[in-house]
Amino acid sequence: MQLIGYDYARDRPTGGDSLARLAPVIRHARQEATGQGALCLLLDNGDTLQGNPLGLYLARHAIDPHPMIAAMNALGYDAVGLGNHDFDHGIAPLAQMLAQNAAPVVCSNLTTDHLPGLAQHCVLERACPSGGPPLRIGIVSAVPEQTAIWNRHQLDGLVHVAPALKALEAAAARARDAGAVVVIALAHMGIAQWDEGTDPQNQVAEVAALPGVDAVIAGHTHLRFPGDDHADTPGADHTRGLIDGKPVVMPGNGGSDLGVIDLDLIWSEDTARWRVGAAKSALRHPPKDADEDDALVGLAEPAHEATRRELSGSVARLNTPVHSYFTLAKPSSVTALLAAAKRAAIKQIVAGTELAHLPLLAAAASPATGGFDGPENYISLPAGQLQRRHLAGLIPYANHVWAVRATGARIAGWLERSALLFNQLQPGAPDQMLINPHVPGFRYDTIYGLSYIIDLTQPARFDNNGHPVEGATGRISSLMYNSAPVAPEQEFLVAVTDHRAGGGGTFRPFDDVDIVVRGDAPLDQALIAYLHTADTAAGLAERPWRFAPAPGVSALLQTAPDALDHLEDIAEFRAEPCGRTADGFSLLRLHF
Repeated sequence: MQLIGYDYARDRPTGGDSLARLAPVIRHARQEATGQGALCLLLDNGDTLQGNPLGLYLARHAIDPHPMIAAMNALGYDAVGLGNHDFDHGIAPLAQMLAQNAAPVVCSNLTTDHLPGLAQHCVLERACPSGGPPLRIGIVSAVPEQTAIWNRHQLDGLVHVAPALKALEAAAARARDAGAVVVIALAHMGIAQWDEGTDPQNQVAEVAALPGVDAVIAGHTHLRFPGDDHADTPGADHTRGLIDGKPVVMPGNGGSDLGVIDLDLIWSEDTARWRVGAAKSALRHPPKDADEDDALVGLAEPAHEATRRELSGSVARLNTPVHSYFTLAKPSSVTALLAAAKRAAIKQIVAGTELAHLPLLAAAASPATGGFDGPENYISLPAGQLQRRHLAGLIPYANHVWAVRATGARIAGWLERSALLFNQLQPGAPDQMLINPHVPGFRYDTIYGLSYIIDLTQPARFDNNGHPVEGATGRISSLMYNSAPVAPEQEFLVAVTDHRAGGGGTFRPFDDVDIVVRGDAPLDQALIAYLHTADTAAGLAERPWRFAPAPGVSALLQTAPDALDHLEDIAEFRAEPCGRTADGFSLLRLHF
């Protein structure tokens, strides 16, 4: 939903990525294709309608035309796929938006009676640049099968999501039967960087290997391909943009890049058919000084201003300042606030039920810790009146509060998997990085209601595939509840988001039967309700974990430049500023 470059949490333009800024790049690519005598298609791979408060406002207020759909119609998209987040606001708003779309909307592994016009494949017929009969191009598309779990509260009983690979293979075959000479897969999933086990969600390599598919547009993980994000990914040619010999492109997120795939079609006299010859893919980023397209900005303007007005409303009072600058070095007030809100919501929901006797914990991921979104991706809120726009920074997605039943053993494994975020640190090694760059910060969970120690000098108990490492005892120790050791068989109730309960973040430490509280409990409403309680200071002060002392060990932490004004908050690390990275992060040397 990054139609224009605007940070709604801070209420200011970003000057950064957006579809409006990418529009001139799209037009230039079209002109280039025309000059080369090439056929050009413009496709989108989903998660288009969600991602910022503008998307939420438009889901709650039916506006015709929807600005994003109007912008895509103006740019002349030829076909679009769906992403898992396009279902976050429910089926009815999605149906209204898709009805306005001039291009075919495709999802091959989703069936429903509630999205009229949604196709499982489409075949586009376009004039052949070299003359002769028209070319027919097949488009197939898929979302991760886990979408049905992540969005269960929106989709249960309304939508069926089938396994992606079988559905894509069948849809590609139907497109071929309909005369398609080329089939392009819009795979709303990433390129797996390691084995994801029995429940994979990033299957682009497998999609590229399907016999009926000629090219793949990937997504979902916000990474880029071709490029260094997948330099070490087995089977991926990250310089030419090929997987299994087929062109694949993954153009970041939020309008950061235009992915360009070039296919050479060769006519075979022997078979009287076209075949794909040379193929390559590339990413094109707008110039740093590029302006946004005035026409697209104009389409966004009325809803954009209405969103700003709605976000200016006060919702609660924050008695303590919070920030996320050091969330990956010590438990922060941001995660504490979110965990306390979840715990309060679940306590109210289970009151008077058999679940109320279980010890209640809360798991909180780590939002706004830089990462892919750069040094601006941090939260800092002063004490005082909290506006709805501030909630947008704390809770960027439409998450709901659920709860799972988990044993002490499973919680220990959960924490060990979360600790994969940290590199193993060596005594005396100079300027080693604290954080593993392959693990996004938002996959790191803190579990509140417990206390535990993380030893960074120990090897992880699991590898990146989630498999136990032989001989590794792990990094988590002194796991305690109410000052007593947690027993492996001890049972807890853990407040989580629906996203984490469904396996979002590639790790699911419990089974479907363990999800014992589901329902319509929006996290933003839970947070507002919590902030209206008499005293939130105790919840904000909770610090469940700490690093084990490690004399002679230091490591570098990337954070926001503004974090330098708050070094007293991490005085125990004797932090030393070490300049900035090329992409604008401040570096701090921490001593353990």
